[in-house]
Amino acid sequence: MYQILLNSPLFKGLTIDELNDLFLHVKHQIRQFRNGEMLAQAGDEVDKAIILLEGRLQGEMVDFAGNSLKIEELDPPQMVAAAFLFGPKSLFPVYLSAKSDGKILVVTKKEFTAMLTLESRIMVNYLNIVSGKAQFLSGKINFLSLKTIREKVAFYLLQQMTHSGKKSLSIEQTQTNLSELFGVTRPSLSRTILEMEKQEILRWSRDLVTILDLKKLNEILGR
Repeated sequence: MYQILLNSPLFKGLTIDELNDLFLHVKHQIRQFRNGEMLAQAGDEVDKAIILLEGRLQGEMVDFAGNSLKIEELDPPQMVAAAFLFGPKSLFPVYLSAKSDGKILVVTKKEFTAMLTLESRIMVNYLNIVSGKAQFLSGKINFLSLKTIREKVAFYLLQQMTHSGKKSLSIEQTQTNLSELFGVTRPSLSRTILEMEKQEILRWSRDLVTILDLKKLNEILGR
């Protein structure tokens, strides 16, 4: 467990010996989950700090018509709902389900607060995580405000280009995963990508996307 936690942003800067000593003083549990299991529903209270140790989790929103929109996929050793652990309304904003078998580390809010008090480095790391999550959610709101698939593709690719600094992008997500992320059907996404290829805005080959006309891609978003 400690080797996994060493790679967690929450415990950045700590050694295995320090983690071992820390968890001698902090009560915790290791829980297993199964593929397809619902770990939390939107509106459930966030009363525990949860860190993913093994497997993959997915957060999704469901509207009144039953349509789902994937918000985020979590891989080890990410913290779950970090930005919602404290505050007047500590509630899960999404449905949290398992995409594979796995394990989570669970620490009660009381014990987690004690952990932050015991180790200032963890406090700083936690604040950085919450700040980063707020920025992610801000970007997600901007993304959800986009009306057309074309706009969503442009926004996504420009965001990826900003992170990499390159016009040739390695896309880990399949078009099926992207369609879930965009809240659209796979055929509709494929048609939009094909249209953008015909207009020589981009070239999409499996997991590699090359931006051919950056100006046109920005113009789609009115930039």
